[in-house]
Amino acid sequence: MRFMSSSGSQTHTVEFLVEERVTVSDGLVFVSGLTAADPEVGIPAQAAVSPEFPYYGADIQRQTTYILEKLSRLLESVGANLGAVVKTQVFLTDCRLFDAFDQVWKRFFPMPPPRTTVGVGSDAMPVPGALVSVDVIAAQPEVLAVTQVDSPRLPKPLANYTPCVAAGDWLFLAGQLPTEFGVTGLAPAATVNPNFPHHVSPLVAQATFTLGICTTLLEDAGSNWDQVVRVHVFLKNVADAPLFEALWNDMFDAGPPPSLVIGVDELLTGGALIEVDVIAIRAATPKQVRTAPDGTVAVGANATLFAVARAGVVEHAHRVLAVEAAVTTALSSAGQAAGDGARPVKLHAFLPHPQDTFGFGRGLDSVAQAAAVTTSPSVGATGVAMEIVYRAES
Repeated sequence: MRFMSSSGSQTHTVEFLVEERVTVSDGLVFVSGLTAADPEVGIPAQAAVSPEFPYYGADIQRQTTYILEKLSRLLESVGANLGAVVKTQVFLTDCRLFDAFDQVWKRFFPMPPPRTTVGVGSDAMPVPGALVSVDVIAAQPEVLAVTQVDSPRLPKPLANYTPCVAAGDWLFLAGQLPTEFGVTGLAPAATVNPNFPHHVSPLVAQATFTLGICTTLLEDAGSNWDQVVRVHVFLKNVADAPLFEALWNDMFDAGPPPSLVIGVDELLTGGALIEVDVIAIRAATPKQVRTAPDGTVAVGANATLFAVARAGVVEHAHRVLAVEAAVTTALSSAGQAAGDGARPVKLHAFLPHPQDTFGFGRGLDSVAQAAAVTTSPSVGATGVAMEIVYRAES
């Protein structure tokens, strides 16, 4: 395992969370969440439109360019490149920025990687002025062969991304929405019959269709749900999480794959209530499964394990201390699942409020602080949700 950081923090704050870091495990490259923020000044001048010439350019395009140039440098430092990016998640303050963002994105990627793009709202970013944040997984081409996986049974996406990419035995699916990219937006099979509007839940209809798309992609990539290592479910109304989870649990006789439900403000298809993001391994690849006493599992292949953990935030306690305690609890559960000798190489935390960033940082021990860290919003959530990637040394 290799740890790299472009800078170091000597303060007693949690500003280490904005450091640019990249870690490697089994040829997979994990990058800290990237915004256009600079640790010294916030949003730098080169990532913003000049106030003297306010109509020349767009802030979202300046910030996207700044982020992707930064990403390119980080990947090159560990023998990777933009062409070897295998998974991206993009968080926009406003989905109306997407088209301008995507124009820049297309210029940087020779092979458009799988992407999940969600809107989180104008007040959701922990860094004032940030319009977009990007989370990235890449591969070292000398270690893992990177190939596109297309499904002949699914329509081609409208936007600039690949439905699925393989990196060795790993499979990274783009976020899937309840659409066939036709003139109706939502797929007809994902909509409620207007003659019987109260006989099915719109979320259940959309979720069933979307999970069916994921099933098709997994099959065409040589995998199945038994080989899934983690799932992110983005809901426009996070209060619908229990309804989704009931459907999700009913799908699997032996229990569902590890998953997190994350709240968002908007999705890129009009009327969409759900987007599903999947990471899996090929069917022939031996799957590693480790379980903690509380039932938390860590799943992966070789020495790389993915774990998900959730912890509620106690409402009557001081908010900072309550978030800190929730993070500590989540990390403890995931760490017990990964086992002795496992070290975190990547943490992705989904926080209810940007103000929770300080409490989150306080909850990380020195080992976790060495990982690449991403914080993202979970709109409407009441607790902390975390994905932790471990390198099992033993």
